[in-house]
Amino acid sequence: MSFCIVKTLYSIKSSLKYGHRNYGEGRYDFVTTGKTTCVTEDLLHMIMRAGPTLKDDLERRPTFFASLKTSQTLSNIRDIVKFDDAKINIGGGYDSTTGIFTAPRNGIYIFSCAIMANGGGEVHFQLNKNDQLYTAGYATKSNYGAQTVNSLVELRTGDKVYVKHRNGSSQNVLGSHFSTFSGYLLSK
Repeated sequence: MSFCIVKTLYSIKSSLKYGHRNYGEGRYDFVTTGKTTCVTEDLLHMIMRAGPTLKDDLERRPTFFASLKTSQTLSNIRDIVKFDDAKINIGGGYDSTTGIFTAPRNGIYIFSCAIMANGGGEVHFQLNKNDQLYTAGYATKSNYGAQTVNSLVELRTGDKVYVKHRNGSSQNVLGSHFSTFSGYLLSK
């Protein structure tokens, strides 16, 4: 039995290379050195499902989206915005109690952050990677001024990304789901 499976898999590999297929009968004919091996579509699908698929990879990719329910006052330069309503958190990388995303695997991630200032105020903010400025943002001093910052960031497992205050004066970030933070693994 093992010999037949190995021979069939070898035949499939060889035939895929040369593109042999019988369209009319719902089966595939794989030809190798003068012999024909017929494999039903079910067996071919079973073999194809044995390896990781794009769908499986997409279902496992770290992804999060969180919004700010309650407005947050940032009073010193070390304050991190804690987006307290994590609506999506595949992979568990985002911690809504700290506001920090910790990369569960290596790769290129894309992050988006929208900050809206409360009332007529302004908010100086920045996206940090491991305690270092990565991208700066500024929600203008106007009637509910806002800014969205998008960044591609290369991360290693355990790297941290978060949004923090960039100014020493007290500023207020509007909650009520107007301010958001999200990210996902784009590629390995």
